[in-house]
Parts: sequence; structure tokens; C-alpha cells
Amino acid sequence: MLKLLKYEWKACARICLPLYGAMLLMSIINALMTTDRAQDIMNGIPTAILAMLFFALLVAVFVVTAVILIQRFYKNLLGDEGYLMFTLPVTVTQHIWSKVIIAVAICCLSGIVAALSISILGANTNLLWGISMVLGEFGRSVAEDPNVLGYLFEGILLLVISIISGVLYLYLCMALGHLAKKHRVLMSVVWYFVLSTAAQFLLTFVLFGVADGPMETVMTALANALNGVPQQTLVHGVLLGFCVATAIPGAICYAGTHYILQHKLNLE
Repeated sequence: MLKLLKYEWKACARICLPLYGAMLLMSIINALMTTDRAQDIMNGIPTAILAMLFFALLVAVFVVTAVILIQRFYKNLLGDEGYLMFTLPVTVTQHIWSKVIIAVAICCLSGIVAALSISILGANTNLLWGISMVLGEFGRSVAEDPNVLGYLFEGILLLVISIISGVLYLYLCMALGHLAKKHRVLMSVVWYFVLSTAAQFLLTFVLFGVADGPMETVMTALANALNGVPQQTLVHGVLLGFCVATAIPGAICYAGTHYILQHKLNLE
């Protein structure tokens, strides 16, 4: 498993890390160009061009991240490299989770680098002052109520689970598309929209279609059961409930992907 993670990380890092470096460098250059003297050069045209380049790099980081994560799964497990990968002494579970773990790491790194770049860019503005104010307020909130740290941890956990579920959803769409004999990439896109539409319809039906029936009864019973429960406990319960609700679709996507790779994979 560790060797799989190392191999996957190297394959992603050789593309992502230079892009991260370029964005950080561009943010520093843009920060230097925000001075009044720099903006007077050629009526601020170089500053505007550099700002557009920074925005283009910012978009490229997330686009390239998504493309790499999709390409790594499709090419490495469903493409020609699959012949080699599935001869290794590792299980399908290890193959899937090695992709997922690196995908989560790359997504988090992309977000951190983007936030750091924007912070550098706003060094000459009130952005850093605003960030310091937010951090100071957060510190005071923690001192007054230690539950705030729990909320933060649960929020981060929800974010990670959301990324995992999103990645697994993409993997399931690609695995389903690979079952077709022709136009497998196109069929993966078709499955993406079909499953997305079905999920939206199901959610709408649950929220509105049965609002006057079983759902209303369940919500009323739940409200009565939680009556008198401390607010802190309710917040923890809501956050953990969202984590579970987000993890369930991810588990379904994982089970479907695992079954296809284990029993229905056709690399011809």
C-alpha cells in the first residue's frame, strides 16, 4: 500500500508541485506590482496583465488537479496500465484507496496553496488585517467555549468526507462507463449526468414529495426527542449527522466501483 501511495504521489506531484510554485511566485510578483510606483509604469498595463496571469494560474490549479485525478484513475486502472497494475500483489481495495488518499491530499494542497497565494497578493491591502481579526476572534471563542475546537474538527472532517465522496463518485462513473464496448469516455460522462440527475430527483422527492407524509412525522418526532438538549450537543449532532449523510453516498460509490473492478473489469 505504501509503495502504491508513493508511486501515485510522484505521478501527481511532478505536475502539481511546479504549478503550485508558479502560482506562489506569480502572487509575490503581483503583490510587488500593487505599489503606486509600479502601477504608474505604462499606465498600469503590466500590472493588469500580471493580475490576469495570476487569475489564469489560479483557475488552472483546480482544473489541472481535477484532470490529473480523473486521468490517474482512468489510465492507471482502466487503461493500458491496468494490465500491469492488476498483476501487482495488492488488492482492488488498496488500488482504490491509494488513488483516493492522494486525491484528497492533492485537493487539500491545491486549496491551501490558493489561499496562501491570495493572502500574499493581499499583503498590501486590508486582507491580512481581516484574517488576523478572524483568527483573534476564533481564539477568543475557543477560550470562552472549548466546543468551538470540536466544531472546527467536525467541519474539517465533513470537508474531507465530501472530497472523498466526490472522488469516489467520479470513479464510479468512470467504472460504469468502462463497461461499454465503445466510446467509454463518452459513456463515463453520460453516467455522470444520469447519476447526478437521479440523485437530485431523489433528494427533491425526499425533501418535498413526502414532506406532508412520513418525513413530516419523522421530523416532528425528532424535534420532540431533541427538546431540551443543550445547543452545543445539537451543533455537534448536526455536524456529525452531515458527515454520516455525506459518507453514505460515498460508501455506495465505493462498493459499486470495487465490484466493477473486481468482477466486471474488461481491459480489452
